Amino acid sequence: MDSSASRLGKIAIIGVHGWFPMRMLQMLAGEPTGKSEKFCLMMRDALKAYLEESHKVTIEDSDISLFPLIGEGRIEDRVELLLAQILDAEAAESSLREQQAAKAAAVLRDADTVFVVTHSQGTPVSAMIIERLMEMGLVDTDRQRVAMLAMAGISHGPLAHLKDNVVVKYIESGTARELFELMDPSSYQSQRYVAALSTILHRGVRLVCVGSWVDEAVPLYSAILQGVSHPNVYRAVYIDAPHYSDDFLTGLIVFAVRLRNMGIYDHDLLIHLSEVVAGSLWGHWGHSTVYGEPAVYKLAVKWLLYSTSATSCASASESVPADARHARGNGASGPQIHMSYRPFNATEPLNPFYIPWIMRTLWDEPEIQNNRGLRNELRRLVALFDKWAPETKPGKELRYRLEPVRAAL
Repeated sequence: MDSSASRLGKIAIIGVHGWFPMRMLQMLAGEPTGKSEKFCLMMRDALKAYLEESHKVTIEDSDISLFPLIGEGRIEDRVELLLAQILDAEAAESSLREQQAAKAAAVLRDADTVFVVTHSQGTPVSAMIIERLMEMGLVDTDRQRVAMLAMAGISHGPLAHLKDNVVVKYIESGTARELFELMDPSSYQSQRYVAALSTILHRGVRLVCVGSWVDEAVPLYSAILQGVSHPNVYRAVYIDAPHYSDDFLTGLIVFAVRLRNMGIYDHDLLIHLSEVVAGSLWGHWGHSTVYGEPAVYKLAVKWLLYSTSATSCASASESVPADARHARGNGASGPQIHMSYRPFNATEPLNPFYIPWIMRTLWDEPEIQNNRGLRNELRRLVALFDKWAPETKPGKELRYRLEPVRAAL
């Protein structure tokens, strides 16, 4: 039994749903509800299953408190609305609700471990909620272990082409249109979000960002928080079974994500590849599939436990990625590390001819060439490229642009 896993103590799980899209569809099918509760339950079940399977540690339901927060609106409006459900007794409509609010705040304050699980627009909302809870002393990384799981988070805005979508322009509310402000690093919403991230990461919060393959709303670079670098951030990509293929494109994106997790700059390769794996509003709905996978929630458990203890919860036989072990050596478990922010304007069109130069630069990168594992992975990518026969237009264009690089190698 691992001592880190056995010391979780009292656990609080906060669930924050994302933006409820497609008002037109809601009028036909009804408003989606219960996502925050689903996140809480999935996190609880994944936590219990992982600890039991891997460490023979049993946690009773009575030791886990769930806080499914529900409410729509703009980002900062939601922060206030959802916070009121935890701690604002003045917002209570009855003496009973006032007692419940006071009890919820006490439970959160007394928790030993806090998980915040969120999706889509809930990502910036959750970062600001954690920041506020820290200011109020209800969450304190000096006495609590805190992790945030962001699934398909809109950190750098939605897919750029959606801004001109007729549904977004004329049917969706200002809440949806506000998300495009996150594409511009100089906007108020971007700066407010980055400030909250800087605060919570500096204080030691562990953040897991999981992007989703063929996401129809959020580009991969946005979901994995491309512009931010900090050893407490771990990135991953969820690929559902129908879309998984052990081919060059999959290998290349996994390789680039691994570089980021090891603290190696990918020269913004993931920004340029995001369009190739984007989904469609009318065909591929990867934006919602990510939060139905238990392994996504288990990854947050592993990252929290692994990165907070020198006696890792991850033995060599477990499925904790090797890049997490490299990040550990870079001080991932320590608070008081300042976040590095590399802003980029997602509203500006990309030059696709940067991709060959990026690939050539990565091939010659000393940190990669001096790492036998990464060097072997690059060679494997070359072999996969030779066999790669993409069927989509973006895939074919990518292969065409990389042909000169392959010839040079």
